[in-house]
Parts: sequence; C-alpha cells; structure tokens
Amino acid sequence: MSDEPQHSNRSRLSRTIERKFESFLWHFRLVIVPGVIGLLMASSIVFALGAIETTALVGEFATTLWNNHGHLADEAGNGLLTYNEFIISVITVVDDFLVGVVLLIFGLGSYDLFVSRIDPALEQTDIRPDWLVFGSLEELKSVLGKVVLMILTIMFLKVTIDLKFEKPVDLIYLGGGIALVSLGLKLSHGKDIDKTKFTDK
Repeated sequence: MSDEPQHSNRSRLSRTIERKFESFLWHFRLVIVPGVIGLLMASSIVFALGAIETTALVGEFATTLWNNHGHLADEAGNGLLTYNEFIISVITVVDDFLVGVVLLIFGLGSYDLFVSRIDPALEQTDIRPDWLVFGSLEELKSVLGKVVLMILTIMFLKVTIDLKFEKPVDLIYLGGGIALVSLGLKLSHGKDIDKTKFTDK
C-alpha cells in the first residue's frame, strides 16, 4: 500500500518533467526569428541596391542619349553607354531584385512554417499571391528552387551577351547551353502547367 503513493508521485513528477521539456522544445522553434529578421533585412538591402543601380542606369542612359543624338554608343568609351553594356546592366538589376525576392520568400516561408501562420496573409486572400502560401517545407523549397533557376538563367544570359565567339564550335556550345536552360525551365514549370490543366477540367 505504501508503494502506491510513491509510484503515483514518481509518475506525476515524470509527466511534469516531460511536459516542461516538450514545452521547451516547442518554444525553441522561436530561435529562427532572428534568422527571419536577418533575411528580411538582407532582402531590403538588396532591393535598395537594385533601386540605386536602376537610378544610376537611367541617368547614364539619359546622358548617353543626350550626348549621342538620341542613340546608344557604338563603341565603349567617353562615358557613353553601348547597347551591350545597357543590356548587361539591366540583367544585373533584374538579378539583384530576384536575389531580394529569394531572401524575402525564404524569410516569410520560414516564419510561416516554423513559428506561426501570418494572419494578415490569411485574411487577405484576394491580394495574396498563391506562391506565398506554404503548406510544407517541400512547397517552400519548390518556390525557392524556381526563383534560383531564374537567377541562374539570367546569369547565363549575361555571360552569353558578353561572350565573344571566336570559333564555330562556340555557337554549338551556346545552342547546347540554351537547350539545357530551356529544359530546366520546362521541368520546373511542367508540374504547375499540368495542375492548371487538371483544375480547368
């Protein structure tokens, strides 16, 4: 008879310890909050850099048109902007904004999955993009993968524009690179296209 109260006390103590430990584990997920804040700050910095580069590009473009009779320069130099330089600068700006988007998506997705649902996003379903809805880590990885693929595609385009073709085989390499990029884009968006067709039916 005397052992029963002791056993009951031990069970109660064990449940209390287990409860507190599980509560600690559950609240430990909040350790990701500083990382989320850091990602959002980094995203803001990248967006600001992109805006600064865009402003500088617009100014340089206007200066070139003003000093070169409404045309881009044929050759580099004299502070004038050539067509290739203009395209490369535009690609660089787009690349910066895409990196900012990656950081933003990863920050919002991490908070949404590991900390708490973002209530304003749930309340404003009419203006919330579908790609900002994350039901699992796999969905977050899928969205990030597609954006990263777009960044790599833009980097490939930037290298292609700046590339000098010295041999006929270089054109074959270029065609192969374009085919691989197209295949990657097709594979990454193929599932979404199939889902859309299925939904329409």
